[in-house]
Amino acid sequence: MRYIDASHLIVPPTWARHATVLKKRLAACGTDKIELAALFKKSPYWTKLRPQLITLAGRRCWYCEGEVSNSRLAVDHFRPKGGVVEEKSHIGYYWLAYEVCNFRLICEFCNSSTDDDPSGKRVTKIHHFPLLNPNARIQLQGAGPEMIEKELPILLDPFNSSDCDLLDFDSAGTVRRNDHRPRSAIERAVGICRVTESIRIYGLDRPGLIERRTKVWSDTVLKANLLEMGLDIGDGVDPVDRVRDLITPKAPHSGAALSALRGSRHLRSVVDHFSSELRLEPGFDSITQPEAHTALDLINSGSLKSGVELVGVTDIGEVMAVLLTDGRFEMGPRSYATPTSAARAATGHADVDGWDFWHIGVADSLVSLSQIRREFNESRTQLSSQQ
Repeated sequence: MRYIDASHLIVPPTWARHATVLKKRLAACGTDKIELAALFKKSPYWTKLRPQLITLAGRRCWYCEGEVSNSRLAVDHFRPKGGVVEEKSHIGYYWLAYEVCNFRLICEFCNSSTDDDPSGKRVTKIHHFPLLNPNARIQLQGAGPEMIEKELPILLDPFNSSDCDLLDFDSAGTVRRNDHRPRSAIERAVGICRVTESIRIYGLDRPGLIERRTKVWSDTVLKANLLEMGLDIGDGVDPVDRVRDLITPKAPHSGAALSALRGSRHLRSVVDHFSSELRLEPGFDSITQPEAHTALDLINSGSLKSGVELVGVTDIGEVMAVLLTDGRFEMGPRSYATPTSAARAATGHADVDGWDFWHIGVADSLVSLSQIRREFNESRTQLSSQQ
């Protein structure tokens, strides 16, 4: 899975106008499942945007990176529009059915494969959307982006660069969790690995994918060595471009190619020509992300998500705050620069430590900001000692 920069997506004005009309019809359906299903069946207008999505990231699945024909690429709703397996009473994120921010390109295998898992349950992306904090799931139409941001999805999202950094590949084509991205404190609190669940639900360990990733890995290593030796194979292609074509985000299985290139970082020419690509992954060749000291540091590292809701306990009960994109803490009509200033405003006490005061609720557990920061910094220290 490679990061997709959604800001480059060009939405035709005619599509946007038609979508606005359909959103009004959708609102008129309310929560009537029959009417909603009829509208979606009659007006699957998201499919009209498929050419623009293909232009954005190539003719490949955004989840498994497999190259497929246009006809076999569907427009997936990252938050399912017609129901959620993990919560039977939830009728789906129907109000996002015509929202571009919820569209992803997906192949038929990742979306609706008929393969079964060992438990006998059919596992497909189409209706799955598990959360680390299920109590924060948005239930009804009208929830704005700030409410959606409070959810902590388990499934990795190609629109999220931090999510994409969690995946890594080996020479055998196997997908796994990046060794330099251990499970977060939140994941451990609920006993879930986001990478493992994403591999299972997207089917990223399918034999065909493993075989193709193995070939891409071998091709990358071969071409990296040809570049190092300065050999001209007579095809008229620049040796640097020959490698770069494999790791461009639009290339099939470019995630595996990038992993292979990192494995070839002992080659001087690879470092000289692809230093920026190698530095996408902290932890290699002494390129280590510094310790986190602020909430913004943790947001930038992917250990915290902006928009998440925080809870603290005072003498008179619980108080809530929201973590903003700039690392500030919004509480009521005001925002505060640090967790401690927000905690002191909430409690009225000058001796409270905001890192210990604020917690994120995940399932039946609470994880403090201090624990999240401590574990992230410990992982950075461990990486430095291994180099």
